[in-house]
Amino acid sequence: MTTALQHSLEISERSATLYLAGALVGADAFPLRRLCRDIPQGVSTLRLDLHGVTALDDGAMHTIRSLVRYWRESRGGGFRLSFTSEHLVATRVDAGASERMIDGSDDGKAALTGMFV
Repeated sequence: MTTALQHSLEISERSATLYLAGALVGADAFPLRRLCRDIPQGVSTLRLDLHGVTALDDGAMHTIRSLVRYWRESRGGGFRLSFTSEHLVATRVDAGASERMIDGSDDGKAALTGMFV
């Protein structure tokens, strides 16, 4: 089993995807923010892919929230989070005013959808 957090970064013209694998812990917040700081300024959407994460400690959600806050404050851009567990596949979208939510509604209330497998 992978224990240390590993990452890879894919950057396109307007978006970037940060793939994480291994154990995500609270102490990963600052290294991940530093990594995001180095993404070119023209990139406005960050997608965080947690499919490869094998373990989460108590501070893992703090790390994710910290990364979302940092991205919003530094870029004013969108943020997408994808994760899976043994039973749930979900995508969370922080939509901008002109972006439609995952389920196609415009009411701004549908922020998380899931599918049990």
